[in-house]
Amino acid sequence: MAGSEGWADLPTTTRILKNKWGFQMTFFSRTIPVFLAVLALAVTACGGAATAVPASTTAPLAAATLIPADSGKDSSMNIAVVFLDQPPDPLQAGWLALPTGLSETLFRLGKDFSPEPWLATGAQQVDEKTWEITIRQGVKFHNGAGMDAAAVKASLERAITQNKGMETLLDIASIEVMDPLKVRIVTNGASPVLPGLLTANKTAIVDAAAAQAMGDAFPIKPVLTGPYKVETFELDKEMVVTRHDQYWGSLPKLGRIKYLGLADANSRLLALQSGDVDIAVYLSPEGTSTVQNDPNLAVKSAAPNALTFMFVNHERGAMNDERVRQAVVLAVDRQALVGAITQGKGAEAIGPFPPGFLTCDQLRAHRFEPEKARALLSEAGYRDTDGDGIVEKDGQPLVLDLLTYRQRPELPLIAEAAQSMLKDIGIQAKVQLVEQPVPAANQGNWDLFTWYNGTTSTGDPFWALDRMYTTGGSGNRGHFSSSRVDDLAAQVGHAIDPAERQRLACEATQAIIDEVAIVPILFPNFNYGVSNDVVGFDEPHPVPMYFIDSNVGKR
Repeated sequence: MAGSEGWADLPTTTRILKNKWGFQMTFFSRTIPVFLAVLALAVTACGGAATAVPASTTAPLAAATLIPADSGKDSSMNIAVVFLDQPPDPLQAGWLALPTGLSETLFRLGKDFSPEPWLATGAQQVDEKTWEITIRQGVKFHNGAGMDAAAVKASLERAITQNKGMETLLDIASIEVMDPLKVRIVTNGASPVLPGLLTANKTAIVDAAAAQAMGDAFPIKPVLTGPYKVETFELDKEMVVTRHDQYWGSLPKLGRIKYLGLADANSRLLALQSGDVDIAVYLSPEGTSTVQNDPNLAVKSAAPNALTFMFVNHERGAMNDERVRQAVVLAVDRQALVGAITQGKGAEAIGPFPPGFLTCDQLRAHRFEPEKARALLSEAGYRDTDGDGIVEKDGQPLVLDLLTYRQRPELPLIAEAAQSMLKDIGIQAKVQLVEQPVPAANQGNWDLFTWYNGTTSTGDPFWALDRMYTTGGSGNRGHFSSSRVDDLAAQVGHAIDPAERQRLACEATQAIIDEVAIVPILFPNFNYGVSNDVVGFDEPHPVPMYFIDSNVGKR
């Protein structure tokens, strides 16, 4: 990932906001020239309503539109993204391959967050463990080879044998080719939402035979099915893609797209303002205001679909005490942060799932109650005996290490705000900006860690429940462990009745809130800065994983 200096080293101009605590939230505006930073697209697959996919579903997608072969061939576009730190093989960086128009999955999430056919044309549930999936005819891989049922079987088997997360998520016992355009998938347990699980970016269909033949060359230049194919990839710098002339859908309107990795939000903004790029992914709140005031640019927003929160390290010191965790969550004024950090372009988070995804009646949420927070700390044995404003226990002050990273521009602001809010109840938080959040999180030398993560992938709450909140889950960076949540998540995974599935997911959500698995903060809008020359991007898909398609072009 991109290098991130300490705050004191940033050449900045600042805008300061003060609120009722008197803390300062500093919006950084870099004064250095635009540079090609490292890293690329950081968009997270997101999902939909907590309901089972119908037992039979058919494709709503239109047939390919006939366009002259040379249409748009010389048209090009530059796009500033956040991360380019992994090769675009879907098994390594599905989050990069899918939104850049390289890869496609059998099913995708619609604008209502429900799974719909994509490279498949339909799915029929035969029994609780068996699905028959019909494959779209006429799809060509980037190397010209045809995609059929055998290729789909080989691709999915590659995913589940080479990626432990996909093996666990899909829980596939066998895949059988029934005819050239149909596969039968049998799972080990009941799988009422398998089409939704097959929206996961790492399940993108690849030419597995080409992958085996190409060896180490495949991750850099994977053979996929999307409207664009990789021409060149430079780690932490840029990726150039060109039009896939044999694409099964509408012929792409662009002949070439260059993705520039700019980890710093202000660098992406400056590149957009200078005309070096046509689209800047993930604007900061201040950048959004700047773009709105430029007559040559526009802001295109997608509604909240991911969670901004703080991981809690449940294996570290005071955070083992549920009373301390509750004090921390009660000290955070989410409503104020939505207004100050996102300038109202977001929603307050009381739990892990954003509005419209999982509807739970009467969730009992932690609210902003600093007096109750102070009482809980006192109950846990923490008192300010020396009058310095920081509580102590057994002579040791309550000091928490709070980590953050700048690739998501609101996270350092949230960390600074949280530092002031925690100080108000007697907790000292030491904020540290880290260069590489995932390795830093894995090291475990922290108490709190501001984070941004999709929680709605696959269109069903099971994905996030299993990955982020079960014991040993691959995304459970705070090592939260609860037998109650483990049991409920497992029940969600196997519940067939949609109403029962939702009830169990809501019960698991309440348990996550009660035990303070994380500190939820807000659901931010996903904002793009777009040149007025861009067409076909007026209404971004609410799931950022579907960022670029064949309809995006230039005047």
